[in-house]
Amino acid sequence: MSFARQSLGSLLALGIGVIVSVLLPRVLGPEARGEYQLAVKLAGLVLAVAQWGIPEVLLQALADRRASRGALIGTSLVLGLAGACVTALVLWLAAPLFQDNLLKGVDPLLLALTLGGSVASLVGLLARRFIQLGGRLDVYNGTDIARTALFLGLVALGGVLLPRSALGPTLAWLLGEVTLAIVAIGFLLRTSTGWSAQRSLARELATAGAPIQFGLLGMFVGSEGGAFVLNANLDIAAVGVYSVALSVSRLVLQISVALRTALQPRLIGNEHDSAAVTARVTRHGLLWMVLIAIALAVGSPLAPVVFTRDFSAVGPALVLLLPGMVAYGVWQLLASHLLRIGRRAFLGWVAWLFGIVSIGLQAFGAQVFGLIGATAGLSLAYVLATVVVLVAFVQVSGRPARELLPVPGDLAFYVGLTRRALARNAA
Repeated sequence: MSFARQSLGSLLALGIGVIVSVLLPRVLGPEARGEYQLAVKLAGLVLAVAQWGIPEVLLQALADRRASRGALIGTSLVLGLAGACVTALVLWLAAPLFQDNLLKGVDPLLLALTLGGSVASLVGLLARRFIQLGGRLDVYNGTDIARTALFLGLVALGGVLLPRSALGPTLAWLLGEVTLAIVAIGFLLRTSTGWSAQRSLARELATAGAPIQFGLLGMFVGSEGGAFVLNANLDIAAVGVYSVALSVSRLVLQISVALRTALQPRLIGNEHDSAAVTARVTRHGLLWMVLIAIALAVGSPLAPVVFTRDFSAVGPALVLLLPGMVAYGVWQLLASHLLRIGRRAFLGWVAWLFGIVSIGLQAFGAQVFGLIGATAGLSLAYVLATVVVLVAFVQVSGRPARELLPVPGDLAFYVGLTRRALARNAA
């Protein structure tokens, strides 16, 4: 299957994601949207801790053939499940300490549902990672599209049965994560044999994943911590507006996610080839991310019409977030090569640099300028961290930075591709 066709599978989720981004705020309103955001992001913290960097370590482990596929699957799932259960329990016990600040206004029932669902999320994450690295991107993309479509349908149903309540989308999220985990594990069971958990391999994966784990926590603090900062400094309605602007701006990242999904299985080769492929894919990804960002910026004044007047502040916040999202997309793509060559510790330190700068800028911005200040702070932090990663990629790969910039021939490539596709359909 061609690289373009594999990437298009992920991009199908973009259309569904747009609908979800519109439907959620219209169904919930600012307060319930903020409550749902905070509950689900707490589950995201479980994933940031419990996956222990294993999904990224697997790229190099499979490339170097350090263990059998069955041993890697079994060991990874045991480590992930144990970590998720322990982390979810700790967060549940600690949640009452934050009910008056970071988690104010969030129903404890929602926290119980999302923390429990985080275990299923972790299983689905690891299982789909093996599916992706095994080259079955049709299944990998198909499960993601199906989960998003299921979530969309359940959110619409919840809007009728539980209007203006965060419980509806939370239950939809939970069912989607459980279903995805069951389907992904079922596929692995049919295609892989000899699953086993090996203590020595567990130690190896945990040791290799520690720097990535360190970085994942930094990324969570920087990318998701802003919602908690806003809740503590402003109110949960501001979190709802912030989350809508953030979710729309992250549509830009669907490009980098799609390309990274198809890119990583191709990095299981020598370093020179890995760097060349990464540079070429990043150049094309940057082109499309900029185009989508421009389209979203032009359409930002329509936010009150699309999301209702309660979300009129989404437009200015969205415009400020878009440069940061384009930068983050480039960061994700370049990081694929750095992971391939084992620069996990470096990426971990960059993630924490981003996390600290992001929270600092967002906290300062929220106190001085409110919501606008927080979104500007997050965007600036993404740009600064991407510059650091870009410099590192150029140094270790030997590829000039100009190779990452789109050229006129790239547009001609897509025009020719479209014409060939239309010609085949006409025939």
